[in-house]
Amino acid sequence: MGRSAAPRLERALAALEVDHDVKVYPAASHGFINDRDRADATPLLIFLTKISGTRYGEESAHDAHRRIAAFFDKHLK
Repeated sequence: MGRSAAPRLERALAALEVDHDVKVYPAASHGFINDRDRADATPLLIFLTKISGTRYGEESAHDAHRRIAAFFDKHLK
């Protein structure tokens, strides 16, 4: 699955003529949009974050938040 999921999703949505906005952030890791306060994390979550490579990516997260809000604004109003 991994990085091949976005292009597959893009093709499927386009084939079904579903309006969509799919973007891959190559420099972002898993969980890049999650800026959780580490003080709120359990020891298990801290451990899983370390072994999975999850880390917040500020630039990608800001762009993703903007794109999500624009998509929802367009389709949910």
